[in-house]
Amino acid sequence: MSDSTQNQLPFIEIGILTKGKPTLGMVLVSLLLQRFKAIRIEVVDTGDTAAIKRDDVMFALRLAFDLGIICNYRYLKEKERAFSLGRLKLLESMKGNHICFMDDDVVVSADTLAQVAPSLENGVYGFVAPRCKNAWFPAGFSQGRPHYSPGGVLYQDEIVRQILTEYYSTTVDVLDRQASPEKVWEIAFLTEMFHALGRPCAVQEDNLTYHLDYHERPNWGLDEEYLIQRSVRKARELAAKFGNAATT
Repeated sequence: MSDSTQNQLPFIEIGILTKGKPTLGMVLVSLLLQRFKAIRIEVVDTGDTAAIKRDDVMFALRLAFDLGIICNYRYLKEKERAFSLGRLKLLESMKGNHICFMDDDVVVSADTLAQVAPSLENGVYGFVAPRCKNAWFPAGFSQGRPHYSPGGVLYQDEIVRQILTEYYSTTVDVLDRQASPEKVWEIAFLTEMFHALGRPCAVQEDNLTYHLDYHERPNWGLDEEYLIQRSVRKARELAAKFGNAATT
């Protein structure tokens, strides 16, 4: 992809939340070595020890410098709501229209964002997501509609930013350690939020990312059906709250 072509495509801000998984360095390198270079990467680390002290992460950050790609790292000392507040910290840094939450165990191919980027040029959308191979999703949770997965690019305007800010500020995710009878699941929330806002969403079936955690399914210890229902209700509630406010 030529420099002139890249200059005509959207700029994508990528946020990686990590607890220091051994796969973090692989994720960073896979992003840095893509053909599509119009990116900035933000890393928020909530692990027990700072991942930046590891050689693989430090070498990846040096590679980012050599390639001229901004890659910022922050260490967040939060345990009870590490996932939700970590996402909120990423959101504070990602203020553009095209943002991407990337997991620390999902790697991309060299062409992943190059295939996504042309679909971002047609105005307001919900999300455009590659298909994440080996990722586990409850059967039928998205009711046959395109569902969000890590590596998907979201369209962020003021309405979406307000929704996400309130969501990450006030909810307890299934990945948070804090106990709560009202836990939610981010993927179900994001999928429903954009559908509730009436924004077109797409999954590119021939554009693959790869989930490196080869467990068959997560051990949430929660009733999946109720978890999804709560997440969907929250998405509809916030979409109505901020979507209606924008039209009054």
